Amino acid sequence: MEVIFAGFGGQGVLTSGLITAFIAMKTGNEVLWSPGYGVEQRGGKAHSLVKFDKEEITEPIVTELDVLVAMNQPALDYCSDLKKGGLLIINADAVEPDAEIPAEFKTIWIPVNTLANEVKNPKGANLVTIGVLVKETGAFELNEAEETLCQFFVDKGKGAFNEANLAAFRAGYYFQKGDN
Repeated sequence: MEVIFAGFGGQGVLTSGLITAFIAMKTGNEVLWSPGYGVEQRGGKAHSLVKFDKEEITEPIVTELDVLVAMNQPALDYCSDLKKGGLLIINADAVEPDAEIPAEFKTIWIPVNTLANEVKNPKGANLVTIGVLVKETGAFELNEAEETLCQFFVDKGKGAFNEANLAAFRAGYYFQKGDN
């Protein structure tokens, strides 16, 4: 599976990719994580490519993008890499509702910032998108994803935030969407 998280620096797109790669690795996949960002970092364009598969990954580039998580309007530029029928997760709080989205994608508009704020974890907006990704792709079991997410933050010395981080993740996982 190939996934790109894209947005501005500071929106957590690099961390989203790293967490997804960590979950994939812990569930027995071969994994590639490749971050990318402009020289200005926070506030500039950023993206994170994650490729994972049970088989060996031989190309460190996008070959057939399965999922695009667009945290802002410019992130929609990656739609050109998304395969027909691919999953497009759009941050409805940061992308104009009249944005032109090709009909060939399974598109989910989700107010990630709003949901993160509702669970009192505004910095967890990126975790909301991982919850959607896990639910919609079925790539990981819910309990495996939650356990690994918590372990990721424990390993970073931030285990004290696991309850808040799980709340954000679950807000995305259990979001009742309206597909376009």
